[in-house]
Amino acid sequence: MQLSIVVPIFNRYKFTKSCLEDLSHLPEDHEIIVVDNGSTDESQSELSKNKRIIYIRNDANIGFAGACNIGYATASSNDVLFLNNDIKVQSNLSDWTKPLIEQCYKGLVGPTMGLLDKELNFVKESNSFLEGKSYMSGWCLASSKHNFNKLLLNGREVFSEEYFCYFEDTDLSFRARKQKIPMIVVPVPVTHYGKQSSKQLNVHALYTSARQKFVAKWGNRK
Repeated sequence: MQLSIVVPIFNRYKFTKSCLEDLSHLPEDHEIIVVDNGSTDESQSELSKNKRIIYIRNDANIGFAGACNIGYATASSNDVLFLNNDIKVQSNLSDWTKPLIEQCYKGLVGPTMGLLDKELNFVKESNSFLEGKSYMSGWCLASSKHNFNKLLLNGREVFSEEYFCYFEDTDLSFRARKQKIPMIVVPVPVTHYGKQSSKQLNVHALYTSARQKFVAKWGNRK
């Protein structure tokens, strides 16, 4: 396999369906792993029939990090892409992943970065490299297992499961910086709609809780 693509989902089947339709144009050497966090819509009945994907279902919603980590453990390729389901590939349907794959061995790779201020408040997201307290956005984030394995927590967690959702990508990026693993912005023709899973829950409470954990962990570190 050239690339394993891990797609965590929670309901919103119409987004998953659209995402998988776009991914179906990729070559057969792209492995697609969908990890379902206990969806209660038609996701299970529809996805269990899809022979193009590896479908894994959790009995409950274990969060973005937990789902991604299960997908990572299943991935057979040396390069792994974590991809949200609420995306649309705008062009180059058969080879849009190529620029990511070409850079995976160098570090954490994706199309957007986020920036935090000195107090670890969100400042902005950008499709170009950001200096300072920056992080790779987790909605489309790739690297090699060689790099990811250096960052594993408890021997298995790429994304720290202390966060249910939000700040997992930030935490991963801060750990990567400590390990001197580069962060690289690579343009890809993919649009991200955003917050389609978390908005089914209490977004404000989830964000606040995650930020408190992140600040407690990283607030006194350089």
